[in-house]
Amino acid sequence: MHILKFIISLTLSILFIWALNRPWTIVKNDKPSEIPPLGKLLSPSDGFWQNAESKIPDFSSSVYADYLTAPVSVQYDDRMVPHIFAENLKDAAFVQGYVTASLRLWQMEFQTHAAAGRVSELIGHINPRAILFDKKKRREGMPWGAKKTLEYWQSNPDVKNIIDNYSAGINAYISSLSYADYPIEYKLLNYAPEKWTTLKCALLLKSMAETLVKRDEDFELTNAYKLLGETKFNQLYPEYFLEQSPIIQDTVTVLQAKVLKDSAMPPFLSDAFHAPQGPKPPKGIGSNNWAVSGRKTASGNPILCNDPHLELNLPSIWFEIQVKTPDFNAYGASLPGAPGIISGFNENIAWGVTNVSHDVRDWYAIQWKDASRQEYFFDSTYVKAEHVLDTIYVRGGQPVIDTIIYTKMGPIAYSEGGTDYALRWMLHEPSMEPLTFIKLLKGKNYNDYQDAIQHFSCPAQNLVFACKDGDIALWTQGKLPVRRKNQGKFVAAGTSSQNMWQAYIPQEHIPHEHNPEKGFVASANQHSIDPALYPYYYYGYFEEYRGRYLNRKLAEMSEIKVQDMKDLQNDNYSVRAEDFMPLFLKYLQRGSLSKEELEILALVDKWDYQYDKTSKAPSVFDAWMNAIFPTMYDEIDILNEQNALSGQQALIYPYEWQLLNVLKRDTAHFIVDNEHTSNKKESVEDIVTMAFQKACIDINRDTVSNEPRNWRDQKNTFIQHLGRIAPFSVDNVDIGGDGSALNAVRHRTGPSWRMVVELGDTINAYGIYPGGQSGNPGSPYYTSMMDKWASGKYNTLVFMQSAEDSKEKIIHSQSFNK
Repeated sequence: MHILKFIISLTLSILFIWALNRPWTIVKNDKPSEIPPLGKLLSPSDGFWQNAESKIPDFSSSVYADYLTAPVSVQYDDRMVPHIFAENLKDAAFVQGYVTASLRLWQMEFQTHAAAGRVSELIGHINPRAILFDKKKRREGMPWGAKKTLEYWQSNPDVKNIIDNYSAGINAYISSLSYADYPIEYKLLNYAPEKWTTLKCALLLKSMAETLVKRDEDFELTNAYKLLGETKFNQLYPEYFLEQSPIIQDTVTVLQAKVLKDSAMPPFLSDAFHAPQGPKPPKGIGSNNWAVSGRKTASGNPILCNDPHLELNLPSIWFEIQVKTPDFNAYGASLPGAPGIISGFNENIAWGVTNVSHDVRDWYAIQWKDASRQEYFFDSTYVKAEHVLDTIYVRGGQPVIDTIIYTKMGPIAYSEGGTDYALRWMLHEPSMEPLTFIKLLKGKNYNDYQDAIQHFSCPAQNLVFACKDGDIALWTQGKLPVRRKNQGKFVAAGTSSQNMWQAYIPQEHIPHEHNPEKGFVASANQHSIDPALYPYYYYGYFEEYRGRYLNRKLAEMSEIKVQDMKDLQNDNYSVRAEDFMPLFLKYLQRGSLSKEELEILALVDKWDYQYDKTSKAPSVFDAWMNAIFPTMYDEIDILNEQNALSGQQALIYPYEWQLLNVLKRDTAHFIVDNEHTSNKKESVEDIVTMAFQKACIDINRDTVSNEPRNWRDQKNTFIQHLGRIAPFSVDNVDIGGDGSALNAVRHRTGPSWRMVVELGDTINAYGIYPGGQSGNPGSPYYTSMMDKWASGKYNTLVFMQSAEDSKEKIIHSQSFNK
C-alpha cells in the first residue's frame, strides 16, 4: 500500500512539474492565447521576479571583449544615460551596442523581427494574422531593401567596421545572458533572444524609413480622378494653397535646371478599385526643428531645437547616449539597433531632423502575357518576371511558402480584380545613412555638415544645423526623384519605362538655406519650397499649420533665450483653429440651435485657440471639424457607395486646406450641397450649422457631468507597449497639445524627443522624451521621464568632458577591457 501511495505521489509530482514547465494554449471565443511555462515564469531565482529592479540594473561592472583594441569606460548618470569614453570610434561602437542591448534588447529584436516579416516566428501559433503581416512586409520589399543596403554598407570600410563592431557588442551582451537575465517579454512570450546580425541594423533603419515614407494615396486619388473627372478632381484636390509658408523662403536661388518637359503623366484608369488594406501611417508623424542665428538671441549664440513627432511607444523610441573619443565628443538621441546619434550635438555643431514628406512610393499596374504571370508587357515587348520562393516560419505550425514576384518597377505588392500592382519605393534602394551620422559626430563646421548629409537618402529629412561659429543651415536632404507632373499622385501603367523614375534631383539643387537674412531656419513638415520658384515638380503629404505658426513666431522674436525655445516647443496654439473658428462662427445659424446646442457653443465662442489639457473648447472644435467633412463632402461617400467601395478607403476626403479655401473664398463651389437632404441646395451656412448640430450629438461627454470632456480626456494620449501588453503601457497621459500645434500631441503620436542646444564656448543642452532609458517595465527607469515630459520640463543634459567629470551625477561605472 505504501509503495502504491509513493508511486501515485511520484506520478502526480512528475505530472505537476511537467505541467509547470510547458506552455499551454487556451482558446476563448475562437481566439487562442498562450500561457508561458509557469514554473520558469514564477521561479524566484529565474522568473519574472528577476525583472523587478529597485534602482540600478543588474549588469556587470567589468566586461572583457576580444573585439576591443583599448580599455573603455562607461559612466551611467542618475537617469541611466551611458557616457562612453573610448580611444577610437570602433571601440565606442562596440560598447554602444553592448550598453544599448543591456537596456533595450527585447525592443531591438522585436522591431527588427517585424521589419523582416518574421513576427510569425514569435506569435504565429496564437495569432494567424501574423502570417498576413509577414507576407505584406516581404511583398512590399522591406527585407529586400535591407539586404541591398547592407551590401552597400559593406562596400564602405568605415561604415562596415562600425556596423560590425556595434553588432559584436550586442552579441557580447546576449552571450552573457541566462534565462534569469532575459527581459520579461521573452519570458511572457516564451522564447529566447537570437544572435544579432548586421542585417538587423539595416532592418532597423528601414523600419524607421517605412514609418516616415509609407504614406501614399495613389489608389484613392486615381479613383477620384476617374469618378469625378479632371475638372472637378483638380478643384477638390489641389496640391498647394495660398496660406502655406514653405521651409525655404528668402534664399531661394532660381535654378537653370534641365527638367522633364513632358506632358502631365496620366493615371491608370481601369475600373475603380479598393485601396490596399492595412492602416495608413497615423496622422501626427512629422516633427519640428529650427535654428536661430546669434543675431536673434540674447547671448549672441545660435540655438538649435528639434522634436521629432512619432508614434509614442514603450520602450521609448529613443535612447540617450554620450560618446567621446580623442576625435570628438557627442551627445544625443540614438535609435536602439543602430550606431551613432540621430539628433544631437558635439562641442562645435548641433543637428536635428524632421520628415521632408515628399511622396517616394509609386504603384504600377502590370499587364501579364497570360495567367502564368511569367512575362509582362513592357516597352513594346514581353519581359520575364523573377519569381522567388519565400519561406515564412510559423511558431508551432508548418512553414508557409509564398512567391514574391519582382518586375522592373519593383515587387508585386498588391493584387485586386485580376490586376497585379508593383511597388516602386525609395526604401528599396541601398542607402548610406550611417555614414551621415558617423561624420556628424566629428563635424566642426558647415563644410563638414554638407559633406556628411550628402550620404543621406531615405527617408528624406529636413536636416537642420547650427555651429558655434555662428552658421545656421537647413537642407531638405534625400534622394528625390525627378518627376513629370502628377507622377506619383496616381497609379501608373507599368507598360512603359517612360512612367518610371528617370533621374534624381542633383544634390546642389536640393532646396536649402544657409545663414538666411531672416535670422533663422525652420521646418515642420510643410512644403519644401514654393512650387512657382522651383523647376522640379514634387508631390507629397504636407503639414498645413505648424510651419506657418513656427515661421511667424520666429520672425517676431528677438533677444531669444533658451527658455523661449522650450516654451515654443510646448506651445499649444493652433493655427488650424485660428483658420476655421472665425469662419464657423461667421456662417453658423445661431437661430437654428437648441438651448443645449447654444450651451455647447458657449464653450468655444470665445476660445483662444489653445489646446490646453483642461479646456473643453478643443473637444467641441474637434467634433465640429470631424462632422463638417462628411457633411460638406457627402458626394464622396455616395460615390463610394455607388461603386461598392465603402469602407475600403477607395476615395478620400479632400485636404483641409481645400475646405478652408471653400469657406474663405469660394462659397459657390459645386461641393457646397448635401445630397442626403431634400431637393433644397444647401448654402455654406447650412453646411456649417448641420455639422455643428451633428457634433453636439457625436461629442464624447463626461460620464458624471454629461458635459463635453476636457481635452486631455478626449484626446487620451496613450503610450503603448510595443508588444501591446496593457500593464506595460501608459493611458491618458496628463498633457495638452494637438497635431496642429507645435506641441503636437495626439492620441498615439507626439514629440518623441525634445532637444534645445545653445552653442557657445560652453554647451548648454536640454532634452526629454516620454519614457525612460530602461526597456524593463519593472525598472524605475522605464517611465522615469514621463511626467516631466508631459509637464513641459526638460533635463539638463550632462555633457561630460572626461570620465572623471560630474561625479555627483554618476551612479554606476562599467569598464570594458580586452
